[in-house]
Amino acid sequence: MSALLDQLCERCGVLPGYRDIWDGLHQTPDTTKRALLAAMGLPANSDEEAAASLQALVRREWARSLPPVMVVREPARPHRIAIALPLAEETQAWRWRLQRESGAEDRGECVPADLEAAGRCDLDGLTFVRRVLPLDFPVEPGYHRFILERTDGQGETAEMSFIVAPAACYVPPAIQGEGRAWGFAAQLYGIRSERNWGIGDFGDLRNLIEYCAAVGAGTVLLNPLHALFPDAPEHASPYSPSSRSFFNTLYLDVEAIADFAECEEARTMVHVPQFQARLRALRATDQVDYRGVAALKNQVLECLYEHFRSEHLDHDSERAQGFRAFQAEHGEGLRRQALFEALQAHFRAQDSAVWGWPAWPEVYHDPHAPAVDAFCEAHLQRVEFFEYLQWQASNQLAAAGTRSWELGLGIGVMLDLAIGVAEGGAAAWRRRELYALGASTGAPPDLINRMGQDWGLPPWIPQRLTDAAYAPFIELLRANMRDAGALRLDHVMGLQRLFWVARGLPIAEGAYVLYPFDDLLGILALESQRNRCLVVGEDLGTVPDAVRDALHPMNVLSTRLLYFERQDNGRLQPPQAYPENAVAAVTTHDLPTLAGFWQGLDIDLRDRLHLFPDDEVRNEQVVTRSEDRAQLLVALEGEGVLPPGSGMQPVAFPEMTPELAAAVYTYLARAPSKLLLVQMEDGFGVHEQPNLPGTVEPVYPNWRLKMPLNLEAWHDSPYLQAILPALRQARPVVQVAGPAGGTGEGVRLWIPRATYRLQLNRDFKLRQATALLPYLDELGVSHCYLSPIFKARPGSRHGYDITDHSSLNPEIAGAEDFEQFVATLKRRGMGQILDMVPNHMGIMGADNGWWLDVLENGPASRFAGYFDIDWYASAGELPGRVLLPVLGDHYGVVLESGELRLAFDAEQGAFSVFYYEHRFPVDPREYPRILGHDLARLQARLGTEDAALLEFQSLLTAFGHLPGRDSVDAESVAERNRDKEVHKHHLASLYVGSADIAQFVDENVTTFNGTSAPGAGGFDLMHNLLQAQAFRLAFWRVASDEINYRRFFDINDLAALRMDNPEVFEATHRLVHELLARGYVNGLRIDHPDGLYDPQAYFGRLQAMAAAMAPNPEEANTRPLYLVVEKILAAHEHLPESWPVHGTTGYDFAAACGGLFVDAAAEEPFTHLYQNFIHTHPDFNEMVRANKHLIMEISLAGELQVLATQLTRLAKGDRRTCDFTFNSLRGALAEIVASFPVYRTYVANCETAPDDVRYVEWAVGVAKRRSQATDTSIFDFIRDVLLARQGQGRSEDYQQAACAFSMKFQQYSSPVMAKAVEDTTFYQYNRLLALNEVGAEPHRFGVSLAAFHHENQARARRWPHAMLAGSTHDSKRSEDVRARLAALSEMPDAWRRALSRWSKLNRSKRRRLDVGRAPCRNDEYLLYQTLLGIWPFEAADAETLAQLSERIEVYMTKAVREAKVNSSWINPNADYEAATGDFVRALLAPEPNNLFLRDFVPFAQQVARVGAFNSLGQLLLRLTSPGVPDLYQGSELWDFSLVDPDNRRPVDYAQRQAALQSIRTACAERGEAACAGELLARLQDGQIKLYLTWKTLALRRECEVLFRDGDYLPLKTHGACAEQLCAFARHAAGETLLVLVPRLFGSLMGEGGRLPVGDGVWGDTWVELPPERMHVQWDNVLTGQTVDTQALGEAHGLLLAQVFERFPYALLRAHDRPHSLTEEKQA
Repeated sequence: MSALLDQLCERCGVLPGYRDIWDGLHQTPDTTKRALLAAMGLPANSDEEAAASLQALVRREWARSLPPVMVVREPARPHRIAIALPLAEETQAWRWRLQRESGAEDRGECVPADLEAAGRCDLDGLTFVRRVLPLDFPVEPGYHRFILERTDGQGETAEMSFIVAPAACYVPPAIQGEGRAWGFAAQLYGIRSERNWGIGDFGDLRNLIEYCAAVGAGTVLLNPLHALFPDAPEHASPYSPSSRSFFNTLYLDVEAIADFAECEEARTMVHVPQFQARLRALRATDQVDYRGVAALKNQVLECLYEHFRSEHLDHDSERAQGFRAFQAEHGEGLRRQALFEALQAHFRAQDSAVWGWPAWPEVYHDPHAPAVDAFCEAHLQRVEFFEYLQWQASNQLAAAGTRSWELGLGIGVMLDLAIGVAEGGAAAWRRRELYALGASTGAPPDLINRMGQDWGLPPWIPQRLTDAAYAPFIELLRANMRDAGALRLDHVMGLQRLFWVARGLPIAEGAYVLYPFDDLLGILALESQRNRCLVVGEDLGTVPDAVRDALHPMNVLSTRLLYFERQDNGRLQPPQAYPENAVAAVTTHDLPTLAGFWQGLDIDLRDRLHLFPDDEVRNEQVVTRSEDRAQLLVALEGEGVLPPGSGMQPVAFPEMTPELAAAVYTYLARAPSKLLLVQMEDGFGVHEQPNLPGTVEPVYPNWRLKMPLNLEAWHDSPYLQAILPALRQARPVVQVAGPAGGTGEGVRLWIPRATYRLQLNRDFKLRQATALLPYLDELGVSHCYLSPIFKARPGSRHGYDITDHSSLNPEIAGAEDFEQFVATLKRRGMGQILDMVPNHMGIMGADNGWWLDVLENGPASRFAGYFDIDWYASAGELPGRVLLPVLGDHYGVVLESGELRLAFDAEQGAFSVFYYEHRFPVDPREYPRILGHDLARLQARLGTEDAALLEFQSLLTAFGHLPGRDSVDAESVAERNRDKEVHKHHLASLYVGSADIAQFVDENVTTFNGTSAPGAGGFDLMHNLLQAQAFRLAFWRVASDEINYRRFFDINDLAALRMDNPEVFEATHRLVHELLARGYVNGLRIDHPDGLYDPQAYFGRLQAMAAAMAPNPEEANTRPLYLVVEKILAAHEHLPESWPVHGTTGYDFAAACGGLFVDAAAEEPFTHLYQNFIHTHPDFNEMVRANKHLIMEISLAGELQVLATQLTRLAKGDRRTCDFTFNSLRGALAEIVASFPVYRTYVANCETAPDDVRYVEWAVGVAKRRSQATDTSIFDFIRDVLLARQGQGRSEDYQQAACAFSMKFQQYSSPVMAKAVEDTTFYQYNRLLALNEVGAEPHRFGVSLAAFHHENQARARRWPHAMLAGSTHDSKRSEDVRARLAALSEMPDAWRRALSRWSKLNRSKRRRLDVGRAPCRNDEYLLYQTLLGIWPFEAADAETLAQLSERIEVYMTKAVREAKVNSSWINPNADYEAATGDFVRALLAPEPNNLFLRDFVPFAQQVARVGAFNSLGQLLLRLTSPGVPDLYQGSELWDFSLVDPDNRRPVDYAQRQAALQSIRTACAERGEAACAGELLARLQDGQIKLYLTWKTLALRRECEVLFRDGDYLPLKTHGACAEQLCAFARHAAGETLLVLVPRLFGSLMGEGGRLPVGDGVWGDTWVELPPERMHVQWDNVLTGQTVDTQALGEAHGLLLAQVFERFPYALLRAHDRPHSLTEEKQA
């Protein structure tokens, strides 16, 4: 019996005995063994039962070919797969497949008999053998599937989960290397605050995170937040949860739920005096009243849920879809959790004794039982209520995690994972088979608990956990790591073994049971790395050395407490002796606080509660504690941290003082341990510990005690005031460089191989982008290039209206999403380029905190210097006020219509005026206007001596005494900022505390909101209040004349930032710095740098920031960060080489490359046909000049006014220029701006570059010639100011003013140029729309081969890593549309004839208006080109025509408004726009007799075919020219998009992924040549473009150095078609690539549209090879074709008829090793 029992125990991990803390050996009794085995489902009460159980285990082990799961470590190769088979089958051939998590698959075959033997077993008359299959190839960490099957198809297929784990857990950059951090350990429930509902909540957590960031803490450890029992809120122990995979919804911040802001019923419920009184009572208690809190919260949550159902679920709103997505993501686990809570509440309501599922009726014990399903169906709304609560909890915890990440906490929120779950809870009910319900976990006897501990938590059965492939363990890790920066594992030894206590047996007779330690550690490391989550193990007490030895190399931090860390002689360990890989702390929640420990209060308490087994133990602890106090003082003195003037005797400190507490933490902070935790109770000198093990309520208030101070008043704690400076000094906050490019060695320059631009918005979020990364990696992209990800205006479709640079945009990503995105990038060796918007921010609305502060405080705002506001632009109505052109009508009309509404925020104690969604805070100094209005009314109600009234009057006086808005000295600003918030909180308190005062305030708000009723006060009160504010509300049309803040172009909602202010740079780049430090971002794209005051200084600051994070900052180059700038260059302009950047974003390349496919020889006929069609002769340069004047008149007049005012001040400051008048200066300025040949100059620090001088001289010269003035010396004055000459020899103030003006001027000329050219002339001058593109010049008709080569050579020399763009989010037309329209340049006669036919056919469709026919001839010409550009390849049915019509109508409306000729954005011409829309619909009417379409479609098909070859040529040039090619989302297939919003339509990525897979398969099966030919034959589906992209990017991956650093050499071409071939060589490191791309395909293809291949097309044309680049043979990477070099006259080269025999493009690599042809001939 004993032998069988022992064998069974050994197989099941039940240990034969253990040693206690006194080193006594405890043998496991047989009764315990039987009981624990029975709890595992293995009866062993007799020999027969033991034998049967043993046999069942053996059968399970051998009858399966593969185990359920195998966990291996990534570095440990080969991976040894154990295969169990009947002996008779081991000679058969077996096929294995490894299905990787990424979708890739590895395959192989084996004959098991040939493999290493690893065991044999006879079972049921059969002999089974075990063989080992070695997998000796790299497999990335992840969850894969291993599949085994016979090659003959016989037998069953075996599968197992194959988990590859990384070598160690994740370590955040903050504690890598020399980094050390500190933080707090807090009980969230115990946080007091002025706003919570009697229990700390997720809102408090967010504020706690803000506090941590402010004081320099890197983390906050919280008690477990696991789901408890909503029906029994007094069940408060966080370590005895219902489920560890979900959260305690009692922590919900009810008022932060979105439905609360929407639900009037809920807000009314909360704000009634009785409810507020109950809230105040709950906040005031010293212990959490769980039942009271739950009652209030549930009342409101039920209301919010009903609102959510009726307003969102019933209408399938966006929020409803979010909830449904949450349900789908969490699936069955969430449904069972919610179902459990609904069932438990249901049965608890019937019988209060129902404590959990074991007490339910039997039919409900199985979660899959019919009765459970029926309950769910009948109570689905109730079940979904609990799911709704989990959704809210998940959102709020995620928001807190995101905030910690945004604020740069080195570690972030640390969650605590309990060791188990309660027997009666959801987890045990949902997976009952996993749990040993006949046992519980606990601890053997120790010093404190001589009887041992029974925690009442049923343990997992190890074998069942393995059978489930560890899915439950993975689930709870993911749930708790998802939003955490760190995870503490309570009782981490439980991964290796747990102490099981059998039900009904003494605790001391329990036994340890082993778990698959290595497997669980591997999974822990995998999830840690994936979630980028630090792991801390609670390894206190008697922990086997093997456990700590295993945890250390896994980067699991140990826990070391001051109380327990002793030397061999019993003395305290010096701080230097603490291990580095550890968390150091004084105490924990289960031990006495520092103050309680010092006074021995815990010993007194245990004595009072009779928790000592005898007096001897108590007396021993009293003596030991006395010794501990003395030892602590000696240790502090030894470290030199003992408070000065204190003695060495404990009597000198009868209690723990703030100074002594600070000394203790200073001592501990010196330890090398990576992390130090301050128990929150120690920060307040609290005596009571949160939990007293061995007790329950009411003996001790475990898990109920609150902090003594509100969170808002923590700065008043003398203990924190003493401890925090000591910690900051010992462990200062340092920005530690994190991994870059996956290296983990800091910020290193990483030049992208190719980038892919993704436009994120609420319909395409970062999570969806993450799912695309495997496809982009397969495509060959190295860096994902995202649109801005920072918090923007709600609903933003583009992200450039940022409202908070330090937060992620919650509509597109939370911290978890971003972490997952980065982790996926890094797993694939990919990087990320971030789009940075430094020039401006989104304002208006109610979500930009800086701007709202400016509106509230004017020049005295802390953020007044953040925005470019001229507070004193004029002496009129605006001095000290900012104009807000936000009203939809004149101010008086809006005011008297009641659209401006005053409101009081009772929670914040603040007044604001609202205009729809816009909020305008009231100056607190003006609150007495509102609060003091008709004060006698309140006096009459309360009596003049009423205490509340007197307090109220005193508060009015305090508001009135705040420093004024014109007091801008630092002391006054700080005083105002501090005191106004104090007074507001005071007002909020009075409002809540006195119903009479609340009513009075509400009445006054109503009075101020006015009425137009006869005899009423009207709107004078509101008007006078608004006149006293720091802002002036105005009709939006006022902006163009009177705006006094700099905008982004003429967009009122985007206010410019003063990035030259170092404080602004710091504030806006805090999160960017963090992302760079962590290695999450590897490069930046800078939006609109021309708007910056000093672009070069800004770029330098960015590079300096990056250099400081480099591994060796002193060795970092001047450009350690990949940086590209959105700079638009004129054809004759060069990017300043002094800029520390890597180039532009590629508009210049797009213009040059696109121009190469325009036939320059056709310029004259093309110009004539355009002029003849529109009946006028437009001059492009004159149009630009006129449009600049137009823009300065209608859009940017206010900015010109400000500039002219500044210039006038300068003129008046010099006797030689003082006679220049304001009007003459303004006029001269406007003429110079209109004549400027570039966007702007870059004068800085009163220094000019030669280019600046040339551009200014040019503009002034042209302006002079055009001027009608008799005295043109005014232009000379302005020239000297602009070139920083005017200030020479003058006072320093004058020089600075002159220099400041020139730099402000530069910020003005740029938007004028942009608005006049890109947003006006590009829609007026329509000669050839292929040229009307950002960065291009429509009057430059085509680019020659020589010019293209020259630009490429210059880029290779100066900016070899600049971006190369095709399409962008700002494109007027996609690259494919432009390529099509370029084809028109080769067929001017056909185009002219088509225009003539179409205009005649459609003449009757144009409507006659007062101003002429609509559309006008120019717009009609624009429309025909646009139709050609986007016409689909396939036949257009009625549905397609309707879609085209809708797109074209939207586009034409935008185009005519941008043109500003027949309509405009400011004054839309509804008749003209309607007529144009009707014209579009008539042209595209799906009618059989539509003569236009009958004529149009054949011509469109001809143009489209030529255009497609143009597109492919442009693509190959972009992918091979010097620089970094960028792909715009979706453009790897045909993309015929117009300007936004057309180019932001959803991309069908499923189609693209399937196409790429199909191409790869075809290539593998039929070869490149056949595949390329087939794809070219079906040109219309666009897969040929995807093929060329994939093949060329694969080449870039293989030859990265060649493309990154290679030389660029134009190749000479000869023959009839020499001018129709762009040929060049790239060379580096012994590798040469020849790029041969035809152009001007129209003439090559002829009218019939033949393929441009073969001798019939190319004839005698050949490309000459330079001697140093010659090879015998070349392989075309695109087709696999081999081409021979030939002797052609005196030179050597390649015949294009041979190169382009079947395929019209070639990328040629040398077939042989480099050597010269001369050597070959000699051989």
